[in-house]
Amino acid sequence: MTIAKMNARDLIVDLLLGLQGREISIKQIIIAAKLFEISENSIRVAVTRLSSDGVIEAIERGVYQFTAKSHEWADVMLNRKNGIKQTKQWEQQYLAVFTGELGRVDRTALNRRERALKHFGFKELEQGIYIRPDNLAISFNDIFLALQASGLEQSAKICQISHFDETTLANIPELWSTQTLNQNYKKYSQMIQKWLETVEQLTLDHAAKESLLLGRQTISLLMNDPLLPEDFVDVQLREQFALSVQQLDQTGLELWQRFYDVNLTQYY
Repeated sequence: MTIAKMNARDLIVDLLLGLQGREISIKQIIIAAKLFEISENSIRVAVTRLSSDGVIEAIERGVYQFTAKSHEWADVMLNRKNGIKQTKQWEQQYLAVFTGELGRVDRTALNRRERALKHFGFKELEQGIYIRPDNLAISFNDIFLALQASGLEQSAKICQISHFDETTLANIPELWSTQTLNQNYKKYSQMIQKWLETVEQLTLDHAAKESLLLGRQTISLLMNDPLLPEDFVDVQLREQFALSVQQLDQTGLELWQRFYDVNLTQYY
């Protein structure tokens, strides 16, 4: 499995996500770091910085969890991982967000805005106009509130569009890399299933490490999925991919619990 080298900060966040939002001890983090050749000093520095940044907090000496602010973000990730159920029947309508009057000078605000729109699957039709199929299973008002909570300015405008001219309508599917989405659904679902079939042949250390690394690849794809309707993508492939991620997460959770049980007794 060829994957970019893990750093201390990402490892801590991934371990907490792997524990599905529960707390983690510094001892657990340090013994996990050895699998990734990350030093104890690097872990302690990363813990301090994550605490200063408000990502994690100590609930007792040497025990950490996500802060309330991070829990909101983590819960979204974990809920998406638990299966894709946030869509409804598409009635051929679109949601549109207008950002033309918000400006692009404030780079921080611009980055927050674009992250929020990307997270909810919006693509820029033309400058200052972002659209997506109206197939998310939340109300019009709720999606606007969710966008604002994620970083979209309150002065942005949102509407529902029933019709486009034929030329625009024909070009809309090209906004999303639908072929790549379908390919990734199939590729990573097969990769996970193949790994699950052979995991019992691996040592505990190797299996725990690979479960986390494979999870890093797949959760990124799942979290950034635009949840398009079946007119755009193969929904069955997407659902199979989501199910495979669930299976991977459950196996990974069990592996890491066993890993901690074996190794914590040897710490110090």
